[in-house]
Amino acid sequence: MLTVELSERFFLNGTLLAPLAQIGITLTLSGVTMLIFMAVGAYAGWNQGVRAVLTITLASVIAYVTTVSGGNQVVGILNRIYSNGPRFFAFIVGNDPNVVSPLDPLISPELQVPLFFRFALFIAIVLLGWFFNSRSPWKGPATEPLARPLGLYAGAMVALLWANAAWVFYQEYLLNGGAPFEPASSVLGILPDVRTVIPSLITIFFIIIIGILFLSLPRLLAPPKK
Repeated sequence: MLTVELSERFFLNGTLLAPLAQIGITLTLSGVTMLIFMAVGAYAGWNQGVRAVLTITLASVIAYVTTVSGGNQVVGILNRIYSNGPRFFAFIVGNDPNVVSPLDPLISPELQVPLFFRFALFIAIVLLGWFFNSRSPWKGPATEPLARPLGLYAGAMVALLWANAAWVFYQEYLLNGGAPFEPASSVLGILPDVRTVIPSLITIFFIIIIGILFLSLPRLLAPPKK
């Protein structure tokens, strides 16, 4: 942590007249490093627009949710869907779902996905998003009014997802007995843990995208002009 404290006081004949100004500035090196990563992503997103980075953003969100913050949550969701399948089917056909017994969990709740597999899967999903980005039907130039601001937000969020994923994987690697190595220790060791704010950022992004799609629906459904 890098801390800078600035203060100004005025004295006359050795007597303190008044603390006319007291300035306290605290600069956290970990936060500054994360902001630098986000600024690079935001710059790339601003230049390209949201259409050009949307596929990579979606792939990064899927990779993060399934391998970093939501690995165990995904197992829990799959177990709940599988266990409550008979009750859901009973509800669909008009029977009382409360009299139907749920199934045993499909996957053991104690299952822990190996770190190397999660790391490799994260990289694979992001690379797939990068590969399909050039073939996505929505990719195009930044012509809409919100294309660049949304691209800035998406780019900054992708950089945050990648940096935090790398931090989480490295911390788990160390907890599992791995030996520290450079430059990972120098770079990742000073990054903050932002897992608590990422779900909100992802939710905001999808709300914005859904809102844009909803507002564009009349134009998309309009018959083509002859």
